[in-house]
Amino acid sequence: MSNKRKHASYDVQQKLDVIERIQNGETRIKLDEGGLRRKRARTAKDPELEKATFNAFCEARNNGIPISGPVIQAQAEKLCKEIHGPDADPEFTVSSGWLKRWKQRHGISQVKINGEIKSADTVAAEEFIPKFQQFIEEQQLTEEMIYNADETGLYYKILHDRTSAMKKDETSKEGYKQIKDRVTMLFCCNWMGHHKLTPLCIGKFGSPRCFHNINMSSLPLDYDHSKNAWMTAAIFEKWFHQTFIPDVCRHLKSKGMEPQACLLLDNCPAHPPAETLKSRDGKIFVYYLPKNTTPKIQPLDQGIISVFKANYRREMIKSMVEEEKSVPIFLRTVRIKEALYLSESAWGAIKPETIQNCWTKALGGPITENPTTVEDDEEEDFLGFSPEVREAEQKMLAVHSSVPVQEILAAWSTIDDDIPIASSILAEENHNEDEEEEDPVPVPPTRTADDAVKGLEVALEYYERVGDKVKTLQLKSLIRDAKMRASRNKKQADISSYFTKK
Repeated sequence: MSNKRKHASYDVQQKLDVIERIQNGETRIKLDEGGLRRKRARTAKDPELEKATFNAFCEARNNGIPISGPVIQAQAEKLCKEIHGPDADPEFTVSSGWLKRWKQRHGISQVKINGEIKSADTVAAEEFIPKFQQFIEEQQLTEEMIYNADETGLYYKILHDRTSAMKKDETSKEGYKQIKDRVTMLFCCNWMGHHKLTPLCIGKFGSPRCFHNINMSSLPLDYDHSKNAWMTAAIFEKWFHQTFIPDVCRHLKSKGMEPQACLLLDNCPAHPPAETLKSRDGKIFVYYLPKNTTPKIQPLDQGIISVFKANYRREMIKSMVEEEKSVPIFLRTVRIKEALYLSESAWGAIKPETIQNCWTKALGGPITENPTTVEDDEEEDFLGFSPEVREAEQKMLAVHSSVPVQEILAAWSTIDDDIPIASSILAEENHNEDEEEEDPVPVPPTRTADDAVKGLEVALEYYERVGDKVKTLQLKSLIRDAKMRASRNKKQADISSYFTKK
């Protein structure tokens, strides 16, 4: 029998054995697990030590303890001494080869740990949701009036650490040194996702070089600074009173609602006490989440910030491809000003449905509508004209009925005869039709996409200095479109152009 048939028959028999074990209720094993994908199943020389080491590994991972290779080796040596004692094989060592084979037998691989989900207080998060819903009903708030704000760090020059590559590409794992220039971003949005406030960017410098000759009000995002580019209590309080309150009042009034809102915050040390974060009338206030519940019930941490960062990386790669620059040259051109434009595009690309799903994941389904919304006045049914209006109408008809209709039409047809301008214009038009053009209009030169890029960049510099944010964003979009058109119009160089005559 050939080797292929042997392996095929072995796989079939192994799967049949697993199915029989599942039917008997002994265990639950998926047929596509790593151990059954291998053609040869190797067993351990010391099954007792194998099982004890694996049980210790599972117990540590259930408790959230990070486990590395040296930790597993040390645990195996300890268990070997406890199990066999003085009868242990003196030649047995927990080597790197043993560790590799042990991992292969159990389908264990190394992964990167991220997030804060293990440190979250699950009980406090579950108790907060009904308490907050009751608070909403007492305050008579709707989804449009409930906001959440949160900060995150953004390394605005770091590219993706993963790429697509061919199997035969020997340089597939080679990359560039990551530039860890960092800013802090503050995001805020309401439950329905209809109001996404302009993000706040916090850098290290009050006036970076890329902001020279630029009016700060023309920037696509709000900008502030601190010593370490971190959020501070002074910056947050300034943002709350000068940005959050006016924007929320403006949005709710446009929706026909009373300017009343609640801002959910976590217990970050940079967030001031709730007593200092109120509007003058007290209708716009903050509500703090319980401690250690941010990974569970803060809406922005349920995927909104992650989507923003993914959008930002995509926008940066698209910009690099459009400009046809190498990675080192492009990263040198990405300054805070360019990062603000990329962030504005990434934040604007987040859909309201995504925001609503994250709020639902964090705090449950939407709350019931309350009668606080000021509805538009409905039109009254038409009940006919009043007697006064009917009497005035009869008088007007009696006055005009004595004039024949033919006279009225004749008066309308000759109403412009007394105006000399009309006749002079008609005469001039008839005169121009008979004359020939003596001086031909010069044909303007044909402009290319590169000319459009240069002109638009000059206009962008002017509007950045003037401080018109809307025009600045429009010009930025036009520049990107012109660059794409310019790259499409370029022709590939002929191979003969690379050779020079001697």
